[in-house]
Amino acid sequence: MPDSPTAIPRVAPKAYDYTREILDFGFHNAQAVGMTARLEREFAERFGHRHGIAHCNGTATMQSALAAAGVGAGDEVIVPSFTVFSTPAVALHCNAVPVIVDVDPDTWTISIDAIRQHITPRTKAIIPVSICGLPADLDPIMELAAAHDLVVIEDNAQCYLGEYKGRIAGSIGHLASYSFQSSKTLTCGDGGILICSDDTLALAVRKAATLGYKDLTLKPGDNVVSEALRSQPDYQRHDSIGWNQRLPEIAAAVALAELERIDELAALRTYAANAFAAVVQDCEWLVPQKTPEGYVNAYWTYAARITRDDIVWADFLAAFKALGGDGFYAPPYPAHLEPIFAKLNADVDTNADRHPHFAGKLPRYERGNCPVWEEIQPRVIMLKTNYFDTAEPDRQAEIFAQTIERFK
Repeated sequence: MPDSPTAIPRVAPKAYDYTREILDFGFHNAQAVGMTARLEREFAERFGHRHGIAHCNGTATMQSALAAAGVGAGDEVIVPSFTVFSTPAVALHCNAVPVIVDVDPDTWTISIDAIRQHITPRTKAIIPVSICGLPADLDPIMELAAAHDLVVIEDNAQCYLGEYKGRIAGSIGHLASYSFQSSKTLTCGDGGILICSDDTLALAVRKAATLGYKDLTLKPGDNVVSEALRSQPDYQRHDSIGWNQRLPEIAAAVALAELERIDELAALRTYAANAFAAVVQDCEWLVPQKTPEGYVNAYWTYAARITRDDIVWADFLAAFKALGGDGFYAPPYPAHLEPIFAKLNADVDTNADRHPHFAGKLPRYERGNCPVWEEIQPRVIMLKTNYFDTAEPDRQAEIFAQTIERFK
């Protein structure tokens, strides 16, 4: 990004043209102007895969991925403790067991040692999360997956144009999931897309997202069975379990317009992160999330850990906002300590007959399972990077510097 202030509009100008094209065409059951097809094709190509399958959100993408991989009742899916609830939730959606493991103490991405320690004969998939925009250490994850015949699904909801050792994030796992939710770098309000290169997996994903229609194909945008087929009285439509998780064409139009300016969007996130990093580098008691050599952090947020015990997280936030700062937020509570998991443990304990796929297989979700993240999480601040000019993050970084001064 240039040093002088620049700005782009919140919504890509082409989004208006693309949505108007759809509105002029109208909404039809078996016909469309092809925005979904364009989005699926161009997104997959940009992020290093052959196939893209648009979804209604970035949770549905991972659910479809697990279903396509054959993950089902009693199977285990390894996920990190630092993630949003969607990541372990999709395992539950498939009646599988979320195995929530610890993170690396410096990068806060999923720990390779923790993955290795938790692989069992029931493990079927690993979902490494590119948290805050930083990819996980994917080479050893892929090696473990190959050794144990596991499927790897990159959760890149927060990572657009991040890189891992010279490769774009999303191009390394068997499948990769992206979110178009409103806080994400590329958004159409809500939505998501799953990309992969394996034809069998991709077709299974398409069917999982589209009610299990048996005659769907890998053709981009093919999410409706032809009228010629479905109008016949003897046509049998469904040969697999699937959900109705398609992305509306009008949302695909907005996402396509945003995809076409993804470099600008990603660059503005990086600009904001660099503005905060220039301040944090001079503060001994703020330690940023580590970006290892060879990685490119996409900076969905700029995150750092408070290391001084005498600084109260809430007081630091209040001081920043009092000076005119936008504020910051905390990372999600450690996933294994969310109340739903304690409730699930209790329900399986008392009603095992209702949960035969969990009885004797569900781990105890309790404090102490992920000590690294449990210690770090309460002390992390996540600063906003979703600015659409360069002047505002510069101003926010200056306010943040003033805030730090108050605590010296």
